[in-house]
Amino acid sequence: MNDFTLKKAFWCLIALLVAVNIVQTSVQLAAIYPVRKPAAFNFSGDRFNGLQLLLKSEKYIGYYTDQNIDDTGPIMELLQAQYTVVPLILDVNNIDHRYIIVNCADIPAAIEKFKRLGARPVTPNNGGLFLVERPGSVR
Repeated sequence: MNDFTLKKAFWCLIALLVAVNIVQTSVQLAAIYPVRKPAAFNFSGDRFNGLQLLLKSEKYIGYYTDQNIDDTGPIMELLQAQYTVVPLILDVNNIDHRYIIVNCADIPAAIEKFKRLGARPVTPNNGGLFLVERPGSVR
């Protein structure tokens, strides 16, 4: 064999060893650091989108819920609702306002609540969520 073929064979061997080393390192790193799946996140505030556009002239609106605000789920939903409807201020469990967001665990409970208030729905049902108006009430 001439000198040129030996050099070529040597560099081919080096390239092959480097390729094998890269593959082995990649496999080992994948085993050590598994690919993380993104955590599912449900932004409950999306249910409240558009309310601030309907209530441009209001500063405060009521927010009624039949759920326990001390629990994590309902308080997160309330905070996300407040974030979504900024600059409106949600007055929690105060039903003395002209407009009230009625957010109940089920639809019949929500309908019963706004009927007792003498209110009429302004927005259609969104999973137990209604924006209602009390016609005679101005605050």
